[in-house]
Amino acid sequence: MASIKVEPESEPPRIQPTEVYHGHCALTAAIRLRIATGGAGQSGLIRALADGFINEKVEREEHAPFGVAWLASDTSASFNYLAQGAADLSITYHAVAEGVAINQGIADRREYAWRDHWMLVGSEGPKSNPAKLSSNDQTTIHELFAQLFQAAIETSTSNNRVRFLSRYDKSAANIKESNIWSAIGQTPWSQPYSSWYHQCVDFPFRALEIAAQLEEYTITDRGTWFAIEEWVRKKMSVYMAGGDAESDPMLNPAHLLVGTRARDKDIANEFADWLTRSDGGQEVIRTFTVNGVVLYSIAPLTSVD
Repeated sequence: MASIKVEPESEPPRIQPTEVYHGHCALTAAIRLRIATGGAGQSGLIRALADGFINEKVEREEHAPFGVAWLASDTSASFNYLAQGAADLSITYHAVAEGVAINQGIADRREYAWRDHWMLVGSEGPKSNPAKLSSNDQTTIHELFAQLFQAAIETSTSNNRVRFLSRYDKSAANIKESNIWSAIGQTPWSQPYSSWYHQCVDFPFRALEIAAQLEEYTITDRGTWFAIEEWVRKKMSVYMAGGDAESDPMLNPAHLLVGTRARDKDIANEFADWLTRSDGGQEVIRTFTVNGVVLYSIAPLTSVD
């Protein structure tokens, strides 16, 4: 959901794109589509999708050349960009908030885009796993967070303290870890100061780098984990990773929203159509790799043609 009202007559703010993609077109081609999202832009997936869409439109359908802009944002900011008309599309990771956004009139179309997966990771350094987390297949994410909380309290005055990094920015990752903490009856952010709950407002890559450097536990997504520089992964271990089952609490489903204030509604909807096609965007997602690893799973087959 957005934290601001939709004002159809207001002038959309001019947000400087983080990157602009042109496929095989000249770099001077005008921007026709603006996509707001976070980690999928950092991993390179938005570039791959944008280039694939542009090339099909221009080379197969003889559409005039154009560009696609990526606006770096977290899930909460993406809703506001749609409401303001600053973005035409968003990729977000919160089903309830997406439904509210449609009811608010911020978006008028929602499509299952792909499946990312949450991961609980922690230090591999000299103070490795101070919470002594178990990582067998029977342990749930809620049990691991309960172990983290207990260990954080027990080690609060020791030289090998347990610390957890929260992005604390209303991003999908922040919302996910907050939901897990709440589910076990804990709200560490409600305390004026916590020696173990590190509130770090930053984008996915930088937050994970900081967690690695400070030897802290954190929640990240698979796309970020495998797209980040190797030194980060070498300093950390994975204690739990989500799967594709819709019932898995560590599944991180991504949905595309088409904004009601999209400047070019036709091309926004054409991108949504292409993204959900098994021979279009879903094929790009299925084959998208970084460092030889496939980062994402395609949307469930019942959601695509």
